Amino acid sequence: MTTLVPAATLLAGLLSAMLAGLYLAFSLAIMPSLALLPDAVLVSVMATVNRVIVRPGFVVLFLGAPLVGVAALVPALVAGTPLVLVLVGAVLQVASLAITIAVNIPLNTALDRADPDGSDAGEVVRVREAFERPWVRAHGVRTAVTTLGAVALLAAPLV
Repeated sequence: MTTLVPAATLLAGLLSAMLAGLYLAFSLAIMPSLALLPDAVLVSVMATVNRVIVRPGFVVLFLGAPLVGVAALVPALVAGTPLVLVLVGAVLQVASLAITIAVNIPLNTALDRADPDGSDAGEVVRVREAFERPWVRAHGVRTAVTTLGAVALLAAPLV
């Protein structure tokens, strides 16, 4: 096995683990805290978080985990090393990205269009209800998928 195989796989695993950690922080602290707040506050804060999080560090984790995971397959194929865990890890990272694109981003976009200060209270309640439960559910799935992918990628060089 060349050193490129474990290096690429470990980098993919590290990016994935860091992304999973960020997602876990949302699941354990941020979303439960926001759930306790009034509707307008949740809508306003979450819309702000969704805008602020799109920074270079997040983009590196968010796109790097699946891209490096897929890229790690190439040296593994060339070296003839076992691919199962690398393939599983890469597929799970791509699946996490797909969940985000299909569910979380559209919900974020809809939330961002809301005006928690200018809308009537009933509209803010509807915006929150349309956002919170589906977003948290999809987020839980992508957190689990990202975490399992990280475990597979980090374990791959050990087998």
